[in-house]
Amino acid sequence: MASPLQSLEVAVVGGGISGLAAAYALQKAGRRVALFEAATTLGGCIGSIQNGPYLADRGPQTFVSAPALLELIADLGLESRVQYAGGAGAKRYIYRHGRLLAVPMSAGAFLASPLLSTAAKLRLLAEPFVSAERPGAANGAGDESVASFFTRRIGAESVDAIAAPVMSGIYAGDSDRLSARSALPALVRFERERGSIVRGYLASRRRAPAAQASKSRSRAAIGFSGGNATLIEALGARLSGLIYTGARAVSLHQRGAGFALEFDGLPERTVEAARVLVATPAGAAAALLAPLEADAAAALREIRYVPIAQVAVAYERAAVGVPLDGFGFLTCRGEDVRILGAVWNSAIFPDRAPGDRVLCTAFVGGALDEKAAQLRDDELALVVDADLRRVMRIGRSKLVIVGGFRWAAAIPQYELGHEQRLGRISAAVARMPGLTLAGNYFDGISTADCIRRAKQAASALSSGAAALRRDL
Repeated sequence: MASPLQSLEVAVVGGGISGLAAAYALQKAGRRVALFEAATTLGGCIGSIQNGPYLADRGPQTFVSAPALLELIADLGLESRVQYAGGAGAKRYIYRHGRLLAVPMSAGAFLASPLLSTAAKLRLLAEPFVSAERPGAANGAGDESVASFFTRRIGAESVDAIAAPVMSGIYAGDSDRLSARSALPALVRFERERGSIVRGYLASRRRAPAAQASKSRSRAAIGFSGGNATLIEALGARLSGLIYTGARAVSLHQRGAGFALEFDGLPERTVEAARVLVATPAGAAAALLAPLEADAAAALREIRYVPIAQVAVAYERAAVGVPLDGFGFLTCRGEDVRILGAVWNSAIFPDRAPGDRVLCTAFVGGALDEKAAQLRDDELALVVDADLRRVMRIGRSKLVIVGGFRWAAAIPQYELGHEQRLGRISAAVARMPGLTLAGNYFDGISTADCIRRAKQAASALSSGAAALRRDL
């Protein structure tokens, strides 16, 4: 009997959401595909644990309900398992000046909010009239940091109070190093086309009012009953028999018109495939591509990742001294806390904890505090407990540690020059017909972005395209 690893049309390397979504798309297209994952489990950072009455998610706590994800959910028959965060998911807090302040979501709330001073509010309201010129802000490639972009557009105080915490919440990054063109492409486009973020946003709404109306539930925060691992488990079930875990790719070479992959952890060390899709983090992709395209490997190695630790904890609900009527909170720099923020899991998804308890997940580390993610478990627990008690005004309640998760390389940083790095990668890959890449280091770090990119990569290989073009 022939081995299932002989005569593969496509080998997918990496079993995170990008690799799983790509392999599933290839399977649906009728390709002979196999997926190889170095770890013993699938999903990358996405997973769930049940600890007594508590259900905690690792990695993303919610997903953005963008079209690519919703289409995959429907295709997998998971609609009945979807949970919408509802009203609590829409309300966000920022910890500033020693208290939780709601992010204003309307003009009236903005004017009344203590989040910004009167001067900062006036400066922000003047955004449509601010020049679009960027004197001294751009580097030779025309890039600009997120901090510089927002400082020009809305003023320094709004950056400190809103923009910097939000970028820390998304990327765990440093807004002085993140690229505005790569991290905020829509806002940069609004300024370029309309001279203003506000004018550009309003114009985009006028151009597609029907589409906006139809998106009443898109872009919402969603999760799954039974935990967010539900999505990974469903993909794994659909790919049953095509997945090889504990299989670490150690080399990639061209062999004839196709490729040969060497693996540790497989009975058949060498796997041959007509085409290869690499869906690993950038560093692992660099190691595989180095013998084939040194420039692509160099550009991949330049993509920096930051470490993150997550700690899911629970308290008695009656001991919490703030209203748990939102998604959670982010922290500003300079406050007397070390955590980046926390998600109030049981407030947005009630099945995460009993009704008289609160489950929340705190995040530590990131670009501005990399050493924090390296703290010992007991040290991390002390930091998280102290900060949550301070921010959420938690009284006498025993701390319950539900779970903890660490990633030495958690989130890719779209830092200055990122667009040029991607250009080098794309140009090099275009010189290798039959090979392409997917992952969250391209043009969006959300799960939905990964799925969208993976489907594009699978389509390119399935149709015999020589390379995947980035749609900037």
